[in-house]
Amino acid sequence: MQLVKQILRLAIPSIATFSSMTFTGLLVLMIVGKLGAAPIAVVGIVNIIMYNMWAMFSGVQGAINFLVAQNYGSENMRQGNQRMQIALLITAGQGILLLAGSFVLPYGILLVMGSNQEILSLGADYLQVRMIALIFGMFNTVFFAYMRAIGDTRTPMTLSLINSGLVVSITFAMTYGMFGFPELGLQGAAWSMVIAELVTFLLCVLVYYRIMNGSYQTREWVPVERQQVKLMLFESLKLGVTELSNSLGMFVFTACITRLGTTAIAANEIALNILSFGFMPANGFGSAATIGIGQEIGKGRGVEARRFGVVTVYLGLIFMSMISIVFFMFALPIAKLYTTEAAVYSTALSLIHLAAFVQLFTGAGIIFGGGLRGVGDTNFLSRTALFFNWVLFIPGTILLTQVWDLGQVGAWTALCSLIVLTAIANSWRYFRLDWHRMKVKTGSAAAISVSAH
Repeated sequence: MQLVKQILRLAIPSIATFSSMTFTGLLVLMIVGKLGAAPIAVVGIVNIIMYNMWAMFSGVQGAINFLVAQNYGSENMRQGNQRMQIALLITAGQGILLLAGSFVLPYGILLVMGSNQEILSLGADYLQVRMIALIFGMFNTVFFAYMRAIGDTRTPMTLSLINSGLVVSITFAMTYGMFGFPELGLQGAAWSMVIAELVTFLLCVLVYYRIMNGSYQTREWVPVERQQVKLMLFESLKLGVTELSNSLGMFVFTACITRLGTTAIAANEIALNILSFGFMPANGFGSAATIGIGQEIGKGRGVEARRFGVVTVYLGLIFMSMISIVFFMFALPIAKLYTTEAAVYSTALSLIHLAAFVQLFTGAGIIFGGGLRGVGDTNFLSRTALFFNWVLFIPGTILLTQVWDLGQVGAWTALCSLIVLTAIANSWRYFRLDWHRMKVKTGSAAAISVSAH
C-alpha cells in the first residue's frame, strides 16, 4: 500500500499536468471551431507539425528527467545541476535555430503536406507564431523535467494549470475581440500561446533559481565536464530520435489524411484529440515510472525498481480502462462537442471507437517505455521507434491510404497496429532486463543487461 501511495503521489499531479494540456487543446479547438471547418483543419495540421518540431528537440528534457532522477537517488545533486546547466545551454541553441526557422519555413512545410490554398492562407502565419511559442515551451519542459526528477510533480502541475488558464482565456479574448483585446481570429489562438508560454517561462526561472536554490544550490555554477556534455548530447539524441520517429510517423499519417479533404482533416483532428485523453493517465504513470525507477536505480535497488514499474503499470491500466469505456459508450455526444457539422462528427464517430479500443495498449506502451527510460535503456527505445515507424507504420499508412485507397480506415488501421506493437515490444523488453545489474549512468559506456530467460 505504501508503494501505491508513492506512485499515486508522483502520478496524479503529472496526470493533472498532462490533462491540463489536453483540455487546453480541446477548449482551444472548440473556441476556434466556431470559425468553421477550415480553422479546425489548420489547428490539426499545425499541431502535428509542432509535435514534430518539439520532438526534434525533446531529447534534452527526456535525458534530464531520468539522469537527474538517478542523481537524486544517489544523492549527487551537484552532478544533477551540472547536467541541468548543460541542458539549458543546449535548449538555448535550439531556440535560436527555431526562431530563424520561423521566418522561412511555415509556408513551405504546409505546402509539402499537401494543404489546399485555404489551409495555406490561414495556416502560414499561424504556424509562424506557434513556432515562437515553442521556444519558450522547450525551456519550460526542461524545467519541468528537473522538478519531476527530484519528485516534485506538484510545481509543474501548478505552472501547467496557470499556463492552460492563460491560453484558454486569452484565446477566447483575442479570437473574438473580447474584454478590450483586438479581434485576431485564428491568429489570436496563436498569440495566446506565446503569452502563456512566456509567463510560464518566467515563473519557471523564479522557481528554479530562487525557490529551489535553498535546497539544491541551483544558482551555483558547476564547472562543465566534457564527459557530461557527451552523455547529455548522446542521451538527448537517442531520446530525440525516439520522439522524432513517432512524430514523423504521425506527420505522414496526417499528410495522407490531408489529401482526403477538409471534412476528413477535421474529423481526424477530433479523433486524435479524443485519443490524446488516453495519454493523460498513461503519460502521468509513465512519468512516475521514470522518476521512481530512476531514483531506485540511483539508490542501487534494482529489484525494487522493477517492482515499482510493474505496480505502476497495473494502476495505469485501471485508469485507462475507465477512459476507454466512456469513449466507446459516449462517442457521438463527445464528437458533437467539437462541431455542429454532421459530416464531420459522423466521420469522426468510427475513429473515436477505434481510439477507445486501443487505450489499454497505449497505456501499456507508454508506461513500460517510461520504465525503460528510468533505467536508461534509451538504445532499445530509439531502435524500436525507428523500426516500427519507418519499416511498418509509415509504409503501411501510405500503402493503405494512397495505393489501396482505404482512406481514414486504412490510416487508423496502421496507427492502431503501431500502438499495439509498441506495447508488446516495451513490455517484453522490460521483463527481459537483468534488474540485479542496473547501475546509474555516469557518462562512461555501459550496456543494459538482459536476462537469459
